[in-house]
Amino acid sequence: MISVVIPLYNKEKSVRATLESVLAQTYTDYEVIIVNDGSTDNSVAVCEDIINLLTPSFDNSLRIFSKPNGGVSSARNFGVEKSRGEYVAFLDADDKWAPDYLETMARLIEDYPQAVMYGLGFAWIYPNGKEVPASCAENFRGIIPNDGSWLVKFWTGSTCCRKSDMLKAGLFNTRLTHGEDLDMWWRLMLSGDVAFDSHKCAYYRQDAENRAMAQVPPIEKHVVSIIDQYAKARKQNADFRKAFDTQMIYFLYPYLFTSYKKEALRLAEQLDYMQLKKTLQFRMKFPHIYRMYERAKELGTKEI
Repeated sequence: MISVVIPLYNKEKSVRATLESVLAQTYTDYEVIIVNDGSTDNSVAVCEDIINLLTPSFDNSLRIFSKPNGGVSSARNFGVEKSRGEYVAFLDADDKWAPDYLETMARLIEDYPQAVMYGLGFAWIYPNGKEVPASCAENFRGIIPNDGSWLVKFWTGSTCCRKSDMLKAGLFNTRLTHGEDLDMWWRLMLSGDVAFDSHKCAYYRQDAENRAMAQVPPIEKHVVSIIDQYAKARKQNADFRKAFDTQMIYFLYPYLFTSYKKEALRLAEQLDYMQLKKTLQFRMKFPHIYRMYERAKELGTKEI
């Protein structure tokens, strides 16, 4: 059985579509765990309305738990602990799955039982309805090469893990509010095989309520603050180091225009610039000039 964990915090406008996409799955051996993380709107009432319409045959397969607000990591960890399935799939309360998501995931698990983590293709959906596929390998299915390229192939709503492997890895870091999922996936990726199917089954909404990634949080709550925890992995695997350091540059760059600039530069000193593209090096060394370049490029695109 696959346990579907949905953290819920003030998503009354979007959670109905999310939950309906789960209940429409062609694969039926699953349970749904909604973790209400101290919502102050009508999110729970929306979920309860849907539950009341379910047939008795669904039995006790959809449960709602409520807890004081502790953040998305805390909510996901709570859901994992309450789960009854061998595998856990995650979906935020403002995103959606295609009807064959769980069926595709179950086949991937069956074909690659040795993997510690599984991922499927996904796409971003913008407010204007435009759908943009993520940068995942086209027509790929199998174990991902351990070359660092897999760092960008995973997103929470397209990922499933064995519960026992997650517990062994330590679950989500509750101190982090941004990139906490990436930290969890990276730890799992470094511990064993990872299976991936590029078939697009998940949709990441860019217009959702309270989208965390649209904000710049205190730097100590961002995954960039734990760069040092990956020092050993970066030293042992050059491909991982290159991919990881590139991602950290993108994360650190916005902080150069905030009161966290000094700390961002200190963290950036741990990165290996010699293996990075010249544009990334320039971005960190001359952030204001690079920002001017970005804005000029933006204006040029609008004029075309």
